[in-house]
Amino acid sequence: MDIWSGVGVVLNNSSSTLDSIFQSNGLWSFVNFVFMFLIFLRIVSIIWTAKDIISRTNNTWLQVLSILLVTFLTPLFGLPLYFIVRPVYFKRDLIPRREASALSLVNCTNCHTLNPKEYECCITCGEKLKIVCKQCNKEYPHMYAYCPICGAPNIE
Repeated sequence: MDIWSGVGVVLNNSSSTLDSIFQSNGLWSFVNFVFMFLIFLRIVSIIWTAKDIISRTNNTWLQVLSILLVTFLTPLFGLPLYFIVRPVYFKRDLIPRREASALSLVNCTNCHTLNPKEYECCITCGEKLKIVCKQCNKEYPHMYAYCPICGAPNIE
């Protein structure tokens, strides 16, 4: 019986040291800090995902799916999947591109206002929208890298 009582004493002593480790203020406060930090990261990632997807699309189902993806799959797995699923462009970026291509608009290099291709100067700031080619002396929009007539590079 002496052997078994010694085993009980060893087990009792080991469990008490383990309890004392977890009951020490330093380790518990560290564990609490890490736990609170992970909760904070999860909340921030859900809020960021909601703001990001709302600024990228009007599709309600995609918005709900993206937020639920990050919420239930944790930021560790949900955010990478969200980066794959989310649209590439923001809503505010798509509208000027569509308008510019449909209406033949040119973006001002100074103030970024959309202007018709026929205009010589920007309607907002007065900046010249066209440049003269150094080889063929024809005018073409400033945003072109090469002259559409002769192919000379746009070098100022």
